[in-house]
This record gives sequence, structure tokens and C-alpha cells, in this order.
Amino acid sequence: MVLRLGEALGVSLRECNQLLAAAGLPAAYPQAPITGPELAPYRAAIDRLLRAHEPYPGMVVDGHWNVLLANRPSEALFGADLVGGNLVRMFVANSAAADRVVNWPQVAWAGLGRLRRQRDGAPFDDELDALVALAETAVDGLPHPAAPGPEPVICPWFRVGNQVVRTLGMAVRFDPVAEVTLDELRVELIYPLDDDAEHFFRNLASAT
Repeated sequence: MVLRLGEALGVSLRECNQLLAAAGLPAAYPQAPITGPELAPYRAAIDRLLRAHEPYPGMVVDGHWNVLLANRPSEALFGADLVGGNLVRMFVANSAAADRVVNWPQVAWAGLGRLRRQRDGAPFDDELDALVALAETAVDGLPHPAAPGPEPVICPWFRVGNQVVRTLGMAVRFDPVAEVTLDELRVELIYPLDDDAEHFFRNLASAT
């Protein structure tokens, strides 16, 4: 009954476990660290994906947008301290980071919408509540896009020196899953949107 309720509400596997605990029942879904032996084959698949994605940036985030893994182009573009940081706290709520994104209002509002949808599926998650509140503060005063722009996907356009690097993003996940850590993992892959961005990433790779 509790599991069917969780499925009907569309909550995460972690939230389903918490519903079961509140009902005095054991957890239905196991959880192991991504660095542990239980998930070694899945970690290996992720490592292969990140390497194969080079020279473009790719990173792995958990359900709270903490960066667990990143390939070399990601660290070159976002900083050597990327792994272990939180994308929302490092970029969405960081005014200096906002200055590096040409289309910041669109990106910030889209990011807030994504966080809100994620929080709706995790009603017991205090950390997601805090991240949503932080993002709401970050967009306060920003113009809200009245209508969808010309691009079908809202992705950041980075300002690097005198160059604008236009990118598009794609999120990869394991599905279907019956393990909490894998359920929450997202591999965020960044691709060039045009030839100028392609040249930027190729040149970045040759310089590192």
C-alpha cells in the first residue's frame, strides 16, 4: 500500500523509503555509495561515458546537485574545485558566476523551475527546500521571460574573454532503477551549439 502510494505521488525512491519508515516498515530500496563495490559496474559505465564525451564538459551530480565526478574539460571550464561543490550554490546563487553567462535570466529561471519540479517529487527533502529558496533569492529582480525564446532548450551561453561560447545540455540517467543512489544520479553533458563553441572546446582540450 505504501509503495503504491509513493508511485501514485511520483516521489523518489528515497522518499518511498522514508514513507515506509514513517509507517514502521523496512526500506524497500537499497542505497550504496557510488564509490563502493556494489555499484562498481555502474561507476565504470559513467567513467567511460565521461571520457568518451571529451573534449566537451561532462559531470555527475547527485539529487542535491553536488558534483560527484567530472571530466577534465569540465574542470578546465568551471574550475578545479568543481568536484565536491554544489552547482546551485556555486553558480545559480553566485553573482560572479552569473556575470559569465550571457543569457543569465533565462538560465536562472529555467534552473529554478527544474529545482521546483525536483522538490515536488521529494516533499520530505529539507536540502532541496533550501536550494529552491536560494535559487528564488537569486532570481529576485531578474526579468521573467514572458515567452519561450528562439531556442527549444534553455542552456547557458558562456562569456569567456571576448568570446561567447553557446552550449546545449543533455542529462543522462539510469532507468529504470531500484537503488537510491542510481535513481538520483544525473550525468550532465555539455555540447557545443555552433562552430565557434566547437572550436573553443577543441582549443581548450589542446591547451590542457
